[in-house]
Amino acid sequence: MEKPTSFDNTMLTTFASCQRKFYLFHRGLEAKETPVYFTFGRVWQQALEKWYLTKGGVAERLTAAMVFAEREWQDSGSPEAGKNNIENLKFMLTMYAIEYETEPWELILHDGRMELGFEFPLEGTPWFLSGAIDGYIDWKSYGKLVLEAKTSGVSLGESYLAQWGFSSQVSQYYWGLLQLLGEAPFGVLMNCAYKGVSDKAKVAFKKNLDIPEGMFARNLEKRSPFKLKEFEETTKALIEDILREFDRQIWPKTKSVIECAGGIGKSPCQFRRLCLADDYPWNMSNEQLLGNDLKFRDSPWEPWKRGEGGASE
Repeated sequence: MEKPTSFDNTMLTTFASCQRKFYLFHRGLEAKETPVYFTFGRVWQQALEKWYLTKGGVAERLTAAMVFAEREWQDSGSPEAGKNNIENLKFMLTMYAIEYETEPWELILHDGRMELGFEFPLEGTPWFLSGAIDGYIDWKSYGKLVLEAKTSGVSLGESYLAQWGFSSQVSQYYWGLLQLLGEAPFGVLMNCAYKGVSDKAKVAFKKNLDIPEGMFARNLEKRSPFKLKEFEETTKALIEDILREFDRQIWPKTKSVIECAGGIGKSPCQFRRLCLADDYPWNMSNEQLLGNDLKFRDSPWEPWKRGEGGASE
């Protein structure tokens, strides 16, 4: 198994949460069935892109987003579960069109797309940091900002919004846009949507056109020069730890049972079956690893190559 040279946030946070999980992830294993919450988030982000890129009035833009979302969901083959279903997503799109009919900023497009991949050298190292941002905007009163769409099954309260101040993902996206622009962006605009609106609130909207409260929230995240330096230093240390494990071949499991078995707001690990086996994964054949629940990815893990904006140097 070759050592990676480019690291995105998924790779870094996976190793930080469980080194054994990173080993299996890097070996190319993934669940046969894409988690429905992942499908929901992906289709939501892509439908918003369709909303923003479609020309015309609100009706034309919303219809285009709805049709696109319905097709993408069907093509995904993902089962529906709880609030993670296409009808709920379409309701959210309707509310979004009302809430954000106009925007105070301008989208920056690349080859007609919002999404932008990046891969830039991490200064002083032979490694690269990479990622794919949902898009970025130019807000004349402030400057350039990453636009990051999030969906949540928990209410968009103070604690939910506060988490992004500690998010390495936000820091890495800010860092990526800084490399792309050659100057510091104004920040990252978190564009958050709550998918847990009650059926009662939906009925109230249909009767009285009352938009459910707390359905959307936007939060500005900034990163100071110190915070950016801290991010780079801790990322370098984490990469060193990752590469050291390739030589040690220990890949210890996390001590957090919630990471393994799941809990409130946390799905069970897709690899938990392998961690209960009486052997190390690196001693297992591909057939033993796969079972009935896992498969190997069809291509290398390189999501940053979607809409590349920063080439390797």
